[in-house]
Amino acid sequence: MPRKPIEITLQWRDENYGYVTAHSAFRTFIDTDISDTMHDKICRKFRRYGFEQNHSRAAWIAEREKPGYLTKLVADLESLGCVVTHEGSVPESLRHIEPPSTEEPTEDQAITPGM
Repeated sequence: MPRKPIEITLQWRDENYGYVTAHSAFRTFIDTDISDTMHDKICRKFRRYGFEQNHSRAAWIAEREKPGYLTKLVADLESLGCVVTHEGSVPESLRHIEPPSTEEPTEDQAITPGM
């Protein structure tokens, strides 16, 4: 796992053309300070869930949707040590996923030992 989290932004595209249906395409913005090996691992995760890079549209596009494939993709990216954020036309299945909080806990949230 990397020392610091890798920030990935998936900018979802709501487009319908040819074999592409809504929410099966995204553009990605990845922290530029990563190794080629880690970049390849991230791209393999995209391909594992049916996304292929379309250079003319500058997007990753999935031809076929599979049940739960978007949430599984995000979970796999997070298992690599990535922090995934979503922009654009975010699919309904991903709207409930909250990014991890970077705020320090307040005193009210502190756990006190029981006596």
